[in-house]
Amino acid sequence: MKTFRFPLESLRVLRKQKERAAQQRYARSLSACTTAAAQLEKAVKDLNAGRNLLTSELNSGVPASKIISLRTWCMALEITQHERRAAFTETRRIADLALQEMTAAMRDREGLDRFYDKARCTHAQEVLRDEQKNFDELAVQLNGAGLLQSLSTNLTEA
Repeated sequence: MKTFRFPLESLRVLRKQKERAAQQRYARSLSACTTAAAQLEKAVKDLNAGRNLLTSELNSGVPASKIISLRTWCMALEITQHERRAAFTETRRIADLALQEMTAAMRDREGLDRFYDKARCTHAQEVLRDEQKNFDELAVQLNGAGLLQSLSTNLTEA
């Protein structure tokens, strides 16, 4: 019985490696996305706290210099929030691209796996067919030997 050899095994290994690498890139991009979302959330909270402080200071009647410094601080927080929102959007875009790449790699590997499974099944059927052929030939030979033996027995009796 001959062993099964898949002629595209090296390509199959490469596709599996490519898929694994794409999965790792996607996982890293999701992690970066989570970090960016947490930073954005913190920036939004800081901005809201700054605006609340500015509003309370305005209501209490503080000097203009303090109001200007608080307003400048709030503007800096707004800029930080916009930067964090842009960073989050970019990491989300990168995660989407990584997902597309991972999906394509999976599709390529699955196609080759289906071809591998069909080739393996065909090989198994050929092996079974060869074994059956060998058994049939053996049965014919044994029947032929039995026929010869019965003829020789009949000749010796006659």
